[in-house]
Amino acid sequence: MINEAYLIGAYMAYSSFNRILKHAGALGEKTFGGVCMNFRQICDLLWPLFIDQIYLQGINLANTAMIASYGPEAISAVSIVGAFNVFVTSVFIAIATGCAVVVAQYFGRREHENARKAAAQAIVSTLMLTIIISTVIFIFKDTVIMLLLGKGEPLTQEYARIFLIGQTVSFPLYGLMQTVMSALRGAGNTKASIFFSTGINTLNVVLNVLFLYVFRLGVVGLALSVILCRVAFALISILYMLHRKNILYTPLKYYLTFDIPLQLSILFVALPTGLEQIFFHGGRILTQVFIVSFGTASTAANAVGITLNGMLMITGNTLSMALLTITGQCIGMGNIDEAKRYIKLATNTGIVTSAFTSLLILPFVKTYINFYNLSPEVDKIAYGLCLMLLVGTPMTWCVSFITPCGLRAGGDATFSSVVSLICMWSVRVGIGYVLGVIMGYGVYGVWTAMFTEWAIRGVIFHFRARGSKWYRHDVIKT
Repeated sequence: MINEAYLIGAYMAYSSFNRILKHAGALGEKTFGGVCMNFRQICDLLWPLFIDQIYLQGINLANTAMIASYGPEAISAVSIVGAFNVFVTSVFIAIATGCAVVVAQYFGRREHENARKAAAQAIVSTLMLTIIISTVIFIFKDTVIMLLLGKGEPLTQEYARIFLIGQTVSFPLYGLMQTVMSALRGAGNTKASIFFSTGINTLNVVLNVLFLYVFRLGVVGLALSVILCRVAFALISILYMLHRKNILYTPLKYYLTFDIPLQLSILFVALPTGLEQIFFHGGRILTQVFIVSFGTASTAANAVGITLNGMLMITGNTLSMALLTITGQCIGMGNIDEAKRYIKLATNTGIVTSAFTSLLILPFVKTYINFYNLSPEVDKIAYGLCLMLLVGTPMTWCVSFITPCGLRAGGDATFSSVVSLICMWSVRVGIGYVLGVIMGYGVYGVWTAMFTEWAIRGVIFHFRARGSKWYRHDVIKT
């Protein structure tokens, strides 16, 4: 009797679970499915990106906590150089973005051969550009440190110099890998891109533990870990692109030519995006310089807040990357209405999930800050910044960053870039300087300006997406 009751209960539970899945799938198809992509295809695109973002932010949290054990000077140096690295790598990411858009639109047209050629051309361009940039930065590394830290503490400067060298020599490898992953995402193959991202971050943590806790190499170990990870996975990524079973298989001959029409298609998106990123992140670096002038405590607290911000943006970043592929393929198929619908859906989904994540994190803010084991002064500042993030990010970030990804997928990179630059330099930098430096509100003033800038940009992009100009661009040629 007991076995019979157990089997009946198990069967009922299984049946109920299947019914829930069926209703959830029907609701998902009704809400998110369309002509260009059904709900299953969208889920297959999203879940690897989402897991990758969770993993990536967890790794960032672990790495920041590990280097924090070497003191506020170490965490400040890594944070400042990290902001500069984002500034430099934004150039590579711009080419990768252009590659993703072109590949997505070619896949939307079912022109797979042109998509493969575009991926190869983007890799060639990235390698050429990154080698030049890395050489220039390495030659002028002391000047870069002086510009970033000014009259900062000598130990912080030394840590920053070591970490900068490690990042610089591996930029070409990083650029190559990012371009490969973007090309794969443009083709809808997010499972392969998550392998590279997860693999490199796993290796990064293992090497960080080894170098920081076993060999006690400090920032030198952190830099060495970055170099070794990028060497390994740049080699794996290019071998994958040469593999015949890869949907974006690119024969070696594709890398030995320079296809000007394809390069121009990529640059149509990459150039304005790259210029935007250079000046945008240049503005971020300038605000970091403001924060450095407020003292080591403010700089360390800012690093703690930035790490939490990355955790809040997990879903938003996932949707942003997926939206490039989804909207790009819709545009390639000529389905404008569906492209508009997906931009709106992605933005609204990002707002809801970001607000939900903030509510979940709120009770654990102090626990999160204590994880870093920093001074009471740093903890106090970091607590205020974290509360600002939990309130401000859901209200302003998603429409400011998710929506323009959809616009870029339609070739509207120039408009998005101009708006971002104007808002960055007039609001975040200008108002940030007034509030933080002149009026004396410190890092809180700089962050208030940041949220204000996100809000203004969001309003502009919202109305742009509702219009028709953003998709009337000839990105690719048949």
